[in-house]
Amino acid sequence: MNRAETRLDTLAGLWRRERDAAAARAKARRAGLSLPERVANGDALADCVVDDLTLAAGGRTLLWVQPAQWPEDLRLSAGSPARLWWTHPDDPEGSLRAVVARRRAQRLGVMIDGEVPDRVLNGQFNLDADDPLQTFARGDAALARWRNAAPRSAEARLRGVLFGEAAPVFGPLGPDAPLDPALNGPQRAAVQRALAAEDVAFIHGPPGTGKTRTLVEVVRRAAAAGERVLACAMSNTATDHLGVGLLAAGVPVVRLGHPARVADALEARSLDALLANTEAAQLARRWQGEARDLRRRAFNRRDRGTAGRSEFRQLMNEARALERDGRDQLRAAQQVILDGASVVCCTAAGADSGLLGAQAFDWVVLDEATQVPDPLALVALSRGARVVLAGDPEQLPPTVIDREAEREGLGVTLFERLAAAHPGAGTLLQVQHRMHADLMVFPSERRYGGQLIAHPSVAQHTLADLGVVDDPLRPGALILIDCAGKGCADEAAEGVADGSTLNPGQAERTAAEVRRLLSRGLPVADVGVITPYRAQRRRLRALLASEVADGLEIDTVDGFQGREKQAIVLDLVRSNDAGQVGFVADRRRLNVALTRAKRCLMVIADTATLGAHGDFADWLTAVEAHGTWASAWNDDAPPLDEG
Repeated sequence: MNRAETRLDTLAGLWRRERDAAAARAKARRAGLSLPERVANGDALADCVVDDLTLAAGGRTLLWVQPAQWPEDLRLSAGSPARLWWTHPDDPEGSLRAVVARRRAQRLGVMIDGEVPDRVLNGQFNLDADDPLQTFARGDAALARWRNAAPRSAEARLRGVLFGEAAPVFGPLGPDAPLDPALNGPQRAAVQRALAAEDVAFIHGPPGTGKTRTLVEVVRRAAAAGERVLACAMSNTATDHLGVGLLAAGVPVVRLGHPARVADALEARSLDALLANTEAAQLARRWQGEARDLRRRAFNRRDRGTAGRSEFRQLMNEARALERDGRDQLRAAQQVILDGASVVCCTAAGADSGLLGAQAFDWVVLDEATQVPDPLALVALSRGARVVLAGDPEQLPPTVIDREAEREGLGVTLFERLAAAHPGAGTLLQVQHRMHADLMVFPSERRYGGQLIAHPSVAQHTLADLGVVDDPLRPGALILIDCAGKGCADEAAEGVADGSTLNPGQAERTAAEVRRLLSRGLPVADVGVITPYRAQRRRLRALLASEVADGLEIDTVDGFQGREKQAIVLDLVRSNDAGQVGFVADRRRLNVALTRAKRCLMVIADTATLGAHGDFADWLTAVEAHGTWASAWNDDAPPLDEG
């Protein structure tokens, strides 16, 4: 057994453990809390009805679900696994697996495979978050496929490079003739290096260095050369970001699945939207309407006692036959669309969708590759002859539930291992176009070997450049509001199953600082509030409800990954006598939190608690040298127009 086969066998075992842990956690959440409690936590919907349905690509059906009550903080988003149930969520005979497709106001669109059970269409049911069974099954299949790759196949050749048996091979560099003339030197070098790869290349993109823009150029150049590209990322949001960039560059992508953040242009390029404009879809919709009428007639006649069992069954069978004919029409039309697509966008797990069949691509481009566990990366990579991985090992890692499996290697990605073993196969993007130079100092020195360079257009940009009034007590781009000694103690949140933490006193201070910042004339859409804990996020959203209604974004670190704002207020929450620092001990998440701001970063923290941790202590040194350190004792952060 060679090294690659050994590693794949190990991964298969770790993946099984992770699957079991995910299933156990989902089941425990359902068992540990009542349905009303799960609804309050945003993990479930109660007393749902189907408001509408549409036949979708791949033999699926999109159900529009309307609950009796919409939770304040629904955790389900596009791509989330869900379970519809009417007897018990863990009863296979009384439940149905689904995947969340999209959200519209107070309706949730969920996708199911095949025909819809009559029980769902003609009665109430509940909906719970579920474990991603299909995702794990796709990972299992990918591991087996790569483990058993035929000698001399594309997978066998790539397998040797990905798992340390061979070094990446590069051909001669092509011409430096970017389609995007605004690319800087490191970005252009990364594109040339990637396109010269005969198997695998990687691009290391620290925050603000234009990693996705660089990938867009790689895809554009490949497509212009007549090659097909599968463009992927771990999450729907990151996939959408890549897809929107490609569309803006004039690349007519086809997006599998539904966009997580609804961008009109990208939604119009989803496979379902493209199908909706075909004659086949019009015919399928007509047959679907006829099927709905047949079902309604069957139930009405049965309920009035004018139809016996045989007639009822006949009407229902006719309805199903019409829907099957509609699906056949859609299946043929979708094949035509996909066969003609030069660039297809999907999540890494979605690359194994039956929609793609046996289609292969010249290139697979995987963005946010440092967030993708190996089994799911292999799902996507199995579609291509050559691979470009892009990511940043200093930002969010893969989400792994089983801590032992994470320590044994499931938390380390293909990107990280390749970068360590073959640094020459990658390119570091060094010029960042996001952060003021004072905000860049700490991440550059602590995480990127001091190699980041602030582009002149951002190096000294400030809020004042936007017409924002100066605040003499909070000058500069980097500001710390120290809450040490104010008695703002953190505490465990009650009535939630996620073990979350909040700090009511510090939340009040954060809300006051946000209002003071807005009073300077900064548009609410330019401000983001980040906190590491869901419970604190809920508290802040309540305290700043009117600002949230006007467009203020308050989210966790994970929710802000890949995003930026002119000003960020970061509430670190932890304040306790035991010195428990929580989130601050996670270097990757701390790095993400500290690199979202463009012109102003304000951190609300208790330095007496957090200062004992090495990373935070080093950041405090950066504040002393390049920023403003203010005590919460000095004022109560009144808005400037009331000061």
